[in-house]
Amino acid sequence: MTKKPFIVFTSNVFAILGLRSLYFVLAGAIRYFRYLKIGLFDRPVFYRRQNAAGAWDIDIAITTSLAVVASII
Repeated sequence: MTKKPFIVFTSNVFAILGLRSLYFVLAGAIRYFRYLKIGLFDRPVFYRRQNAAGAWDIDIAITTSLAVVASII
């Protein structure tokens, strides 16, 4: 039980709209996000390295950058 009005309101809205099953879908899919913390750490590390390479006039192609970010995610 909670006394926070936002949680009470949104849970009631989701229940009324029939989106309660979305909670169960997310609960079942949570195991697929086990590497999310690593990915959220690696992406900024890549951006910092890309900016450092740009300071030394090393140009990284946009397609290469997008491929690296997509593979991290």
